[in-house]
Amino acid sequence: MKRLCQGLTLAAVVAAPVVAFGQAPAAETKRPEGAAVATHPVFLQQDQNAPPPVPPERTRGEAPAPTAAPGESPPAAAPTPETPPRPLMGLLGETGFGKTLSDAKINIFGHVEASWTHNFSSDDRIITGRAFDIENDDPTLNQVNLTIERIVDFNPTNWDVGGRVEMIWGGDSRFIHSLGLFDYQGFDNGPDNQFDLNQAYVDVNVPVGKGLRLRLGKFVTLLGQEVINPTGNALYSHSYLFGYAIPFTHTGVLGTYQVSDKLTVNAGVTRGWDTTLEDNNGTVDFLGGVSYTISDKTSVIANVVSGPDQPGDNDNWRSVFDLIVTHKLSDTLTIAANGDYGYEANSVSSISGSDAQWFGVAGYVSKKLSDMLTVNGRAEYFNDQDGARIGIATSWYEATLGVAVKPMPQDKVGQNLVIRPELRFDYADEPVFSGDYNQFTFGVDAYFTF
Repeated sequence: MKRLCQGLTLAAVVAAPVVAFGQAPAAETKRPEGAAVATHPVFLQQDQNAPPPVPPERTRGEAPAPTAAPGESPPAAAPTPETPPRPLMGLLGETGFGKTLSDAKINIFGHVEASWTHNFSSDDRIITGRAFDIENDDPTLNQVNLTIERIVDFNPTNWDVGGRVEMIWGGDSRFIHSLGLFDYQGFDNGPDNQFDLNQAYVDVNVPVGKGLRLRLGKFVTLLGQEVINPTGNALYSHSYLFGYAIPFTHTGVLGTYQVSDKLTVNAGVTRGWDTTLEDNNGTVDFLGGVSYTISDKTSVIANVVSGPDQPGDNDNWRSVFDLIVTHKLSDTLTIAANGDYGYEANSVSSISGSDAQWFGVAGYVSKKLSDMLTVNGRAEYFNDQDGARIGIATSWYEATLGVAVKPMPQDKVGQNLVIRPELRFDYADEPVFSGDYNQFTFGVDAYFTF
């Protein structure tokens, strides 16, 4: 531990990242001969012979479903007598401007997150296989997030327009830049704290059937149990599935239709994995899925993303199928499972240079002990034997145990503070952890929502 001490403006801003599908492909880059293998996800539509410019991270803020579900961090809750408004809207509510925002159904909110991680197994600067918590003994300002949002009303009779602009400044931004949008910087290319426009989209409710929502712009992926926004995750560190198996964001058009109270369907086209103002080929991806509520205790979400995502290649498709099942055993105990299967034809990032596949499963458990304490656990297996996602042909395993602490759960302002210490054990079939087969770490983060 020797280094321990060491937004209406909304429409105008949202319009910036709206897709221009006809742009020329981005230039392809090659990895210099003898360059080291990447130990973080290949998440951009980049030349996958090259190590990605930054380690992983995706900002799945609010996934495109009418209500919050696994795989998305929900919008700020509407204030009730039991749930007062977040501090920022509370302050604005005391002004004439706050009333104007409320009358327009516009919400402004955000969070601040900071963290520190220690690797008991190595003094190396980089913690192998991680997403955001990759720096050993380095206090990090992960995210200063400001979000401006107007949620559209799903209805069969009236048009409605809304959207979301989500901006992040901090260390995590180094890992989530999409192609053509602030991607001139990265993990080892730029300052420790960087700016990223995580989401910027317009939502339109089309009065067809029960109401069809069309989303246009940049938005977080539908896939995955975990999200970029820390307030949507039970644990501080991220799974291998989050960091390596799936994309972070998409830029394109997505339609959402609520077939019934139980069934919601999403479908759309995007420019590809983590791609915004530039593209590396001339094709689009399909993005879609279904969300089904079996009962008040059990829900199932299935999503798929598929399309050519290799540089200068319009023929070889990359597809990922994602499944999330959540079950509430009691009012205080919830379990979930997330599975992914990915396949890419003639993958340039696989060790062999031929077809590649990757797959894995992660299990989650969350037990609320009191308003102050919640115990969270995760166990995971990720198979990347073709080396297409991490660059090392091996299988990865991890188990994480953490506690979410709300020191002041009854305080109107203090209840927005959450502290999450955790212990994590990683294992691989090959000695990838600084020459060893396993790795043991302690991490802690704290976030404050406003």
